[in-house]
Amino acid sequence: MHKAIKNFGFLFSILAMLSPITGIAQSKSNYAFDPGNYVIDGNDHNFNPGDTITLMPGNWHFLLLKNVHGSEDAPITVKNGDGIVKVDSNHYFGIKIGNCSYIKFSGAGNDENYYGIQILRTVGAGLSIDDLSSDVEVEQVEIANVPYAGIYAKTDPNCTFESLRDNFTMFNTIIHDCYIHDVGNEGLYIGSSKYNGTEITCDGQDTLVYPHVNKGVQVYNNIIENTGWDGIQVSSAVADCQIYDNLVIEDSKAAVDFQMSGVLIGGGSQCDCYNNIIRDGLGDGIDILGLGNQKIYNNLIVNPGRDYNEKNVAYPEKHGIYIGDVNTLPDASFYFFNNTIVNPKTFGIKMTNEASDGNKAYNNIIVKSGAYNTYGDGSYIRIENQNIEFDISNNYFSPVFKHIKFTDTVVGNFTLRKNSPAIDAGINLGSYGVNFDLYNNTRPYGNAFDIGAFEYNPNNVGIIEFKETKGLLKGNYPNPFKNKTIIEYELPEPSRVKLMIFSPQGKLIRILENEQKSTGKHKATFQPGNLAGGLYFYKLWVDDQSFTKKMLFLTNQNK
Repeated sequence: MHKAIKNFGFLFSILAMLSPITGIAQSKSNYAFDPGNYVIDGNDHNFNPGDTITLMPGNWHFLLLKNVHGSEDAPITVKNGDGIVKVDSNHYFGIKIGNCSYIKFSGAGNDENYYGIQILRTVGAGLSIDDLSSDVEVEQVEIANVPYAGIYAKTDPNCTFESLRDNFTMFNTIIHDCYIHDVGNEGLYIGSSKYNGTEITCDGQDTLVYPHVNKGVQVYNNIIENTGWDGIQVSSAVADCQIYDNLVIEDSKAAVDFQMSGVLIGGGSQCDCYNNIIRDGLGDGIDILGLGNQKIYNNLIVNPGRDYNEKNVAYPEKHGIYIGDVNTLPDASFYFFNNTIVNPKTFGIKMTNEASDGNKAYNNIIVKSGAYNTYGDGSYIRIENQNIEFDISNNYFSPVFKHIKFTDTVVGNFTLRKNSPAIDAGINLGSYGVNFDLYNNTRPYGNAFDIGAFEYNPNNVGIIEFKETKGLLKGNYPNPFKNKTIIEYELPEPSRVKLMIFSPQGKLIRILENEQKSTGKHKATFQPGNLAGGLYFYKLWVDDQSFTKKMLFLTNQNK
């Protein structure tokens, strides 16, 4: 898009000068800022909707972007130039987006580095979206080694009262394709956790106030790894909220009570949560304290509560999914469909929300619940009060792995083998909009819905974690893998193809293919050799289009 604007900018300028009365839009401008410009204030520059702000590569002490406003149909893009923008300093934040609207903040400014903007160290938060900011999208940013949250997106109440619920709403917070790791608190902290009100002191008087709500939250395709507190927390998101296609690894390492989950849907939120992979955390896989009428489906949750130390803690239990109550809507329901929960420390699903009604748990796999020796079959789904209405049907529960016939539990591949009893054993949930699986393949593949996060399909044996709408990049298999993996793609016509492997830090590791290819299906083999185990990306360029997916290389040192 930006190349097209640049190519036609001169033509638009000429047309605007020749025809000032016709209303032809003026050309979009590109403003470049060097690393020494730590503050970019829209009040000091003549930014217009549709403009581009380019951050030049180099070491930035911090960045404060404020008072910059695009429009709904023409956001202002802020991106890195031809290289990496790095923040590595003792400043109390890395990047702050304050009093801005309709902003696309992007680390996709250069093809050689997937994370073109990197916040590698601060003494506070990584990136904040606050001071009455709204309609902000963040993509392809890496954040690491910060003692507080990786990304904050909220404006806390203060004595101006401008950000209170009656005065302000934060719209369309979209965070995707980011890599956030080794942070002290939450990976993502979106919306206020004080939905039911909080007290602030103004002119010596304590006042109960209600923080603003968020509408239009989308959190997807992010990698969240090694967080002290919750991996992803979304609160006060009252409408149009989705959390999907994220990978959350080793959350809650600080073991702080009430701050322990892979994904937390907090008070005042009404979020659907689906197609996420959450593994090896000390906390619950998913905590739900929201408004209700929410779907939780196609999630793979492995080892939630892992080896959480029960000594000197108030709440030693940890579960695959926990449902509590902060402010549940009247007669609201919670739906749990086609999740695969493996080896939860206590219960697979625990329900304590007595305000809910009409809850449903269909087509879930729960294997090796930690409380089985004490509670037996009651350890898979634990209903705390018999008055809670919960319809439980067509699930598969087992205290051992062998009966369910996963593909390969040693390497963490929980797809189904062709003789699994979960195949064709589920309820058709098409009426709920659940017509795909964690692969994003269509359900059902055979005669009926399968149970669990994966629909059995002999053509797919690994975990595809990025949606591919155009169908060109099919994915890689197996995934995770140990020695080698095969990347598949399909070309509708003869095309010039470039297939590249990147590290999580965005470093180009290898070019697998760079040549003209014929129409049809193609396969490329990737053997990592002596590379370190972990996450990698592969990007397929087909003529002028690019598609990216992620894969997990397991060595003997990996869990």
